[in-house]
Order: sequence, then structure tokens, then C-alpha cells
Amino acid sequence: MSRLNHNSDAELVDLCNTGGRDDAIAAFETLYARHKDYVIRVALRYVGDADRALDVLQDTFSYLLGKFPPPGDGLRLDARLRTLLYVVAKNNAISLLRKGSKAGSSGDIDPDELAAPGYRDSSDLVALLRGLTPGQREIITLRFIDDHSLQAIGEILDIPLGTVKSRLHKAVEAMRKLPSVKDFFEK
Repeated sequence: MSRLNHNSDAELVDLCNTGGRDDAIAAFETLYARHKDYVIRVALRYVGDADRALDVLQDTFSYLLGKFPPPGDGLRLDARLRTLLYVVAKNNAISLLRKGSKAGSSGDIDPDELAAPGYRDSSDLVALLRGLTPGQREIITLRFIDDHSLQAIGEILDIPLGTVKSRLHKAVEAMRKLPSVKDFFEK
């Protein structure tokens, strides 16, 4: 058990930015251990298989590591670390999917045309969420599965708080109208 397990993410990031070599390494390893499962869950929603999710995990933490000195100038957290990790993991997953599709086609892929994120949290939940649009699934997942605050969702999706509230309300209303909702709650 790392001696840094009780430190907050902000304290660990500060150690990565300003601590000595051994402290910075221990802090980064603690951040990795704390958040790797979350990054894999996000990646799996987009890429659909464990091998590619592990590639996304590696790319996400490589990106994070590159932000810390000596190669980078340091990381400043303006929000929770998970907010940043979600965005980086999602973008890495989309990039990985684009690379895979370019091998077989000459055109570029618009992220809105990618397959909707999949979910592996439970088969019943998968069936329920399948009835929503990709955007509705994402906002419902960020709020109720990943437990992000409305403010954090706004930062992740780069939209104003009012838009988050409106989209979440519409997604919940759409979910209420799904025939599978009744089955989901009766189980």
C-alpha cells in the first residue's frame, strides 16, 4: 500500500509537478492505481474490446505523464482529475477508432458518426440505455454511472451549465418514455 493513498488527487498532482523524483514517481503510480479502472470503463464504452481499451489506458496515462516535468511544464487542475481523464480517454478512444477505420477506407470519420458507446455495467442497463441517442446515453452515463457533477459534465462536454441541465432533463424524459424502463424497474 502506497504511503500516498490518503492524499487527494490535487496533492498528488502537486507532488508530480514539484516533488523530488521518488515522490513524483510514487504520486503518479498512486494516481494510476486510483484511476486506471475508471479510464478502462470509459474506453470500453467507445472501443468495445479489452485490448483496445488497454491501448487507450496507456495513451491516456502517457498523455498525463507528459504534462509533468521534466518533459512538460506541469499540470494545473481546474476541475477534478476524472474530468480531465474522461476527456482524454474519450478522445484517445475516438482517435484509435479513426485509425482502425482509415486502414480500410480513405475518408475521415466524424465522431458523431461513430458507433454509440457501449456499456458493460449490467446487461439490463445496456438494454435500457440502447433506446437513447448517443448524446443522451453519454450525459446519463456521466451523471448517474460515473457520478460527475453537473458542473464537471459541462467541463467534460465543453458546454454551459444550463445546456447540461437541459440535455440531462431531455435525456431523463426520453428514458421515461422507453418501453424498456418499466421492465428495468420491475426486475
